[in-house]
Amino acid sequence: MTKDSNFSVLFMRDGSDVKSFRVSPRRLKLLLWIAGILGLLVTIALAVGLRSFVGYRLLLNERRSLESSLAEAQVNLERLGNLDKIQKAQGKDSGKGQAAEKSSPASAQPASAQRAFAQVNTGAMTVENFRGQVGSQSVSVTFDLNNRASGALSGEIRLLLLRNDGSLTPLDVPAQDLTYQIQRFKRISTSAPVPEGLTRREALGLRIEIKTSEGELIFGETYALGN
Repeated sequence: MTKDSNFSVLFMRDGSDVKSFRVSPRRLKLLLWIAGILGLLVTIALAVGLRSFVGYRLLLNERRSLESSLAEAQVNLERLGNLDKIQKAQGKDSGKGQAAEKSSPASAQPASAQRAFAQVNTGAMTVENFRGQVGSQSVSVTFDLNNRASGALSGEIRLLLLRNDGSLTPLDVPAQDLTYQIQRFKRISTSAPVPEGLTRREALGLRIEIKTSEGELIFGETYALGN
């Protein structure tokens, strides 16, 4: 092949004339280089785009996790703040009662108030993802039970509504909703009518008490209600 020779490209189709194109080696090499560079750029763009998409998904998952943790922290903070207010109010009432009647330390707080703030946790059962809400006609509750014991557990759960004055009112919940028999995990979801005469402002929290089939109290905690 001479230095000035060209490549001929022929295009043929049945029933039509033959068309030919002449391409110089330099132009052919240039086209091949351009095609290679374009292919490399497309590959790089795809890799960068895929990496950006994966990074975006990771950031989105982290954001959702942080938002969930923040919401949980806000619920816990609200619960602690509300319970602290009740404890302070009960302390003031106890102080007034002692000044007026000079009663003994054992009668400083009503039994219901002492029960409302008592925490019981033997480690056999935990309550997670609590959600409680008071509506116009019903109280809805959902939470997860996690069995931490070595074997299966069974028993019953009691739900008591905590009022602003520190008193506890049992909720009229269907018995089948509050009996459990679990190996590891169970979701509890139930609802009860709002106690007669109770307004939303009077409902401050909900106490969960879990007993075994032998009647042993293994868990007791009071949670704040959502709006």
